[in-house]
Amino acid sequence: MLALCALAGTATLASAQSARGSQHAANPVDLGFLGSTPVAPTVAALVLEHAADLALADSQRVLIESIRRAQDSANRPWMLKLDSLRPTRIPANGPNDLSQEQRDEIEARRAAVAEVKTGMSGTNALARQKVMAALAPAQQRKAEELEKKALKKTEEETKRRERGSGIRRG
Repeated sequence: MLALCALAGTATLASAQSARGSQHAANPVDLGFLGSTPVAPTVAALVLEHAADLALADSQRVLIESIRRAQDSANRPWMLKLDSLRPTRIPANGPNDLSQEQRDEIEARRAAVAEVKTGMSGTNALARQKVMAALAPAQQRKAEELEKKALKKTEEETKRRERGSGIRRG
């Protein structure tokens, strides 16, 4: 009987700790440096997502889908690397209780993320050029507006996460 009570108490404590950990994992904003790194959608993705607003012709859609597939294929290894850069630990007391080792890990992760984004930039620039060439001037202007909004949103998300992490860039 005593063993069952001890086991039940341990299970309750474990589930409470698990719930606390899963709360942080489900809401990465709490600690800012958890979760995947925000990446702005590509122009090809934005144009296809807003195909009706841009009044894309079928031939344009087919061409841009092809460009996007090639871009996604070329970026796949970079995206896998980006996914592998997710943090593996959650500080017990949040961002105010980081060890120097954890701070160093965060800075190393940021440098690796920057490398990944640089690696994708050539592919993305070429794909952007091809997509814009497939669009009429009015469609290009709309696509540029969509791109600016998406970049701004991604930058704001990145800044929000940095503020929430309590870590400042050196």
